[in-house]
Amino acid sequence: MRTQIAIVAFAAGSIASASAAQVISFNDASLFGSFAASNGAAVSTETFDGYSNGYAASYSGTLGGVQWLASAPTGMAVYNGMMSTNNPEAMTFSFGGSGVKGVGGLFFSTDIAFNVVPSTLYVTLSDGSGFVGSVTSGSQFTGFWSLGSNITSIRIQPIGANAGAQYPTADSMSIAVVPAPGAVALLALAGATARRRRRA
Repeated sequence: MRTQIAIVAFAAGSIASASAAQVISFNDASLFGSFAASNGAAVSTETFDGYSNGYAASYSGTLGGVQWLASAPTGMAVYNGMMSTNNPEAMTFSFGGSGVKGVGGLFFSTDIAFNVVPSTLYVTLSDGSGFVGSVTSGSQFTGFWSLGSNITSIRIQPIGANAGAQYPTADSMSIAVVPAPGAVALLALAGATARRRRRA
């Protein structure tokens, strides 16, 4: 378990797609946002700044109207706006509800003292699409858009020779949500009603 705490410089990496037929990957937050908007989705971002430093079995919240849950087999840790695991093991973000077509953020690895360390991350989406990438830079956004089913989870795990001393960590997470067809119809009806009221 973690027993030390230190100030950390943020880092994230670009993760290359291993299944481009099902998922599009991004290394730029603005492109991710533009693509989401062009596909009728709204992007919301969680920075984890509202969570106090400490440890818990899991953490949860609401983002863009969607419930999310962060978990790991032996628990989670939060430090200075970073969401991480309590031991070197996989971290999973699960999403309740529907309509999550895109997920992105700053995903990287830290050591026991929350210092960012170079690593290779293996990221798996709920549809089984897998991504492997080297994480070395603090300026790189990594995002994914599903061309098929909605994304219900994203699993992040360091792999390779040093994985046993690395903790998967997120400094921020964004989700892109496409409203259900019924919600779109209600929005259209509300817009039509508003236009009629202005004319009256």
